[in-house]
Amino acid sequence: MNRQRAFWLMFLVTASWGASYMWMKIALISVAPLFLVGLRFTTAFLATIVVFARVLKRPNRGEILASFILGTLLFGIFAFVMVGLQHTEASTAGFLLSTTTVFVAIFESIVEKRLPRVSTVITTIVVVAGLYLLIANGTSLKLNPYALLCLACAAIYAVYIMASDTLSKKHLVTFSVSIWQLGVAGVEGLIFGGLLDGITLPKSASQWGAVLALGLICSAFGFVAQTQSQQYLTPDTVGLIYSLEPIFSAIFAFFTLGEVLSLQQYFGAAIIFFSVVASEIVKARSPQSNS
Repeated sequence: MNRQRAFWLMFLVTASWGASYMWMKIALISVAPLFLVGLRFTTAFLATIVVFARVLKRPNRGEILASFILGTLLFGIFAFVMVGLQHTEASTAGFLLSTTTVFVAIFESIVEKRLPRVSTVITTIVVVAGLYLLIANGTSLKLNPYALLCLACAAIYAVYIMASDTLSKKHLVTFSVSIWQLGVAGVEGLIFGGLLDGITLPKSASQWGAVLALGLICSAFGFVAQTQSQQYLTPDTVGLIYSLEPIFSAIFAFFTLGEVLSLQQYFGAAIIFFSVVASEIVKARSPQSNS
């Protein structure tokens, strides 16, 4: 693989994650949120086990711990977004989750006990304004609590990114861990989903197709391809490609689900998108010591 192929592979991963909101909305028609998380990641885990059986090694203690931490965070991320999507437009959820990069900057400042950069503060203020316009209901400007769950998901995803970075520095995030974490998230989803909501399965071919797409395309392909392509791309390039995810989510939601945002929501979404892109550009141009 070279840099150009890695770029387009990361582009496809981002597009698949943008489409995931559409597929989640379809699957949630009959499948309970937590159990859908279980079906999604169990499907992804089984698929990767079959494909990479020859290279998959038995994990050591460190890898087991890393897999449990990252897999549990994955379960938390998608548990929040699944519940939130039941009462939130797929396009709105996509834009809310694009704020992950802002949460990462804030959390890094807290952990490292330093003041955030001026650009981070400005970006955060602008994004909050955009969020308010996006998740407000009509002219009454009452916040949708389910949309806030999607925002919480972005915060947990930021923790996942930071945890991955910390574990990577300790050489605990291996190719095997990227697969075993899918199994952890899948098992936790099936257990908690089964206990809280019972066993719920898709009732139509389109819903089964959505579950398979989530497992095979968005999770199995997405996480494995992400791991491989990031080796050939700089962090700023990856961040900019990630910024396209909410655009893909809005496009897929428009053509398949008929979702159309209000002018106020489009304005809020535009503010969030351009703020996130600006944040990534500033971060990329900053000295390495400040990033």
